[in-house]
Amino acid sequence: MLKSNNFAKLQPMYPLLIQQFVDDYNLNEGIAVDIGVGPGFLGLEMAKITNMKIVFIDISQEALDQAKETFGSLDLDNEAEFINADVQALPFEDNYANFIMSRGSIWFWKEPEKGLTEIHRILKPGGVAVVGGGLGRYLPETMRARLQETLKKGQIERKEKRPSLEEFKAMVQKSGLSNYRIMTDGDTSSGKWVEIRK
Repeated sequence: MLKSNNFAKLQPMYPLLIQQFVDDYNLNEGIAVDIGVGPGFLGLEMAKITNMKIVFIDISQEALDQAKETFGSLDLDNEAEFINADVQALPFEDNYANFIMSRGSIWFWKEPEKGLTEIHRILKPGGVAVVGGGLGRYLPETMRARLQETLKKGQIERKEKRPSLEEFKAMVQKSGLSNYRIMTDGDTSSGKWVEIRK
């Protein structure tokens, strides 16, 4: 099974982040794509509170198998697909998805700018994508402090380095996107996200 210790520790964040997306973008119908799903928590939480079709995409078949198993065990009514693919070559026609989300996977993409361009390509006109990393705006402060500590420890253990906000902005600019904005998790100024519109 997928090693999901940190995913499990971050579990309280996922429903709140999805609620934030639903509130910010008025989501309920259409197609939502979750890229770099890990155990599938984002897509699963989206399925619990919307009627959207959820498309889970990961380069790891193990991650997809785990997400599919959990999805099945929750007895959700949403249509779902589980697709093994690389973000740099998404197997969809242009203008496919209403909403695209990816939390925490962009740091592992070989060519982030290519992935962002692909995300823009499959986004429907009027659609929105949110890509990056953070805990969202809805977390209580005590939980935010605890989960940020968990994230830091995990990065240190795996010897990972996250880009600074300036490096993240440069990464997004390199993709050549025209309609986007860089966001953080509100007043906390933690988190790094790009919101892409078409």
